[in-house]
Formats: sequence, C-alpha cells, structure tokens
Amino acid sequence: VCGIMSHEEIHMLPGQRDAILEELRTCDQEANSACAKNDQLNYLSALERGLHLRRKLYIEASHEVSQACRNLCQACNQAATTMLNEDNLKGAIDLLKRAEEVADRHELDRAVTWNNLACYYRRTGKLRAALTYLERALAIEVNAGGADAAQTHLNLCATLSQLQRHSEALVHAQNALIRIYETLSRFMLSGKLAIPAEGHEVAEEQQEQVTVLCVAYHNLAVEQEYLKNIEGAASSYAEGLGWAVRFLPVGHQLHEVMRKSLAAVCDRLPATSRARARVDAMLADLAQPTPVDGGHLVRGDKSDLADPSDRMSHRSQAREGTPQNGRPTSRGPLEEWLTPRADG
Repeated sequence: VCGIMSHEEIHMLPGQRDAILEELRTCDQEANSACAKNDQLNYLSALERGLHLRRKLYIEASHEVSQACRNLCQACNQAATTMLNEDNLKGAIDLLKRAEEVADRHELDRAVTWNNLACYYRRTGKLRAALTYLERALAIEVNAGGADAAQTHLNLCATLSQLQRHSEALVHAQNALIRIYETLSRFMLSGKLAIPAEGHEVAEEQQEQVTVLCVAYHNLAVEQEYLKNIEGAASSYAEGLGWAVRFLPVGHQLHEVMRKSLAAVCDRLPATSRARARVDAMLADLAQPTPVDGGHLVRGDKSDLADPSDRMSHRSQAREGTPQNGRPTSRGPLEEWLTPRADG
C-alpha cells in the first residue's frame, strides 16, 4: 500500500523507494557497528553512503539530509583530530575539507571545523590562515553563547603569540577566563562542581571546563611574561595551579605544566617580592586540608605544592603529550591551546 509522501520526499516508484530504504537500513546498521568498534574508516565510509542514499530519497533541505550532513561533519572532525595527533597532516586536511563541505547546515559545525582547520594551519606554519579561520569561528560562537568561545579565544591567544602580537594575545586569554568562569559559576551554583572527596574525581564534563580555565591562566601568564609583567605572571600561574590541584586528577598534564612554569617565573622574582609572598601564601593554603561535602578532608598533591624555588626551572613546552584522563574532542588537542613560553 502506498503511503502519503511527505513534502521532503523525492517522488519515485514505490518499488524503487523500498529498495533504497532497505539499502539505507543496512548502511545505517554498518555505521552503528563501526562506531561501536571505533572503526573510523568504515564509519566514515558508511556515513558517506548513507548521505548519498538519503539524497536519493529526500530533498536537499530535508531534515534527513541535514542530519546526515551533521553526522558526517562531526565524524570527519573527530577523525581529523586523531590524525593531527598522529601527525598525519595529509589525512587530516582531506577530512577537514570534507567536513567544511557538509558543515553549511549548522553554524556550530562550521565553527568546530574552522577551529580544527586553524590547528592544521598552525601546525604547518601558516599562522595568518589559522588566524582567519579562528576569527570566523569566534564570530559564530560569540553569538551562540556557551563555553565554546573560551576554547577559540585560547586558540587565538596561542596563534597571536606565535605572530608576536602579545598585547592582542593577552586580551584573548582574559576573554577566555571570563567566558569559562561564566560556565563554571553555573556548575558551582547548581552543585555540579565541588572539590571532590579523597578517592573521587570531578565529573568528566566539569573536568574539561576546569582544564580550559587552567589553560587560560597559563596563556595569560605567558603573555604577561612576554610583556614583562613577571609578578602578574607568577600570580596567574599560581591561580591555575590551584584550580588544577583542587579539581583535576593527580597526574594530569596541567599539574606538571603549571608547576614548572611557576617555578621558572618565581626564580626571576627577588626574595622580597610581594608577588613571591602572595604565591607562597597561596601554595601554603593549597597544602591545607580542605573540607568538602560529607565532612571529608582532601589535601593537594604535595609534589605540586613544594616551594617553587626548589623546583626545576626549565620551560614548559607546548607539546607534552595527551593529558591523563583527558577526553579526545573534535576541537583539537590540548597542546594546541597552550601558548609556549619564551626562553630566558
């Protein structure tokens, strides 16, 4: 029996439609299976076939085609991020160009794709191309609201710093802090973010947002160093370390990054510096047991809280591997957000 066609369906004979629908069901099952096995190659292949079949059945403006484009765009970005981590630059750019082709249905898909294209162009030394893509992405994300703009501000900070535009880079680090504080304050007020009891960890979503905050403090401090505000840099590194110790798991990459950077900056402060005294007081406060829900007490990781002057003073690098307990994202690896410190 022939059903009533929706306004989004393309007219064809019932037998033709049934055959394509059956092929589409098989294709979708293959996609689901490949996704469950984390088989990116076959998953992408199945999504491409699924989009092709849906375009035979539905008009281009239909929900079916639009959602298939979104799924393919997100999968291309995820696979491209993996390839960037593996330094497979040719594979990454091919996937990102395909993602850009199918990202025109949703503004945030374009923003994610442009962020990842910027990561690619930064990796290949084309900083002005990276800057253009990041500015496009930020324009979308600022209008959309939410926490995504904070990550783009961090990418812009790192890119502008590489271009020696440190005053502009500092502004983006400050904007990232404001954006992410807006998100974290909502988590805190709702009870979704609190210092965890010993043996427990902050939920994954909140860990990701705290990570963004710590990177923002790191990048702010780096730009303060470039602009010769060494006392401000020491305070910013100490604030970032405080958040990392309280809310991120022991062994997280940012513990080490912030600790080494703080130690190097404190080595440049005189013993009588007021900033040095403030940093020492902050570290002493972190070392004290902190009450958390349920009456438990938790202490910071003492290896992260020792006197910075007793620590190694070599520079933190922008590429130190994937953070422990870090969740891969389609917005580029953590290392792409970190601004490298200057020598000396």
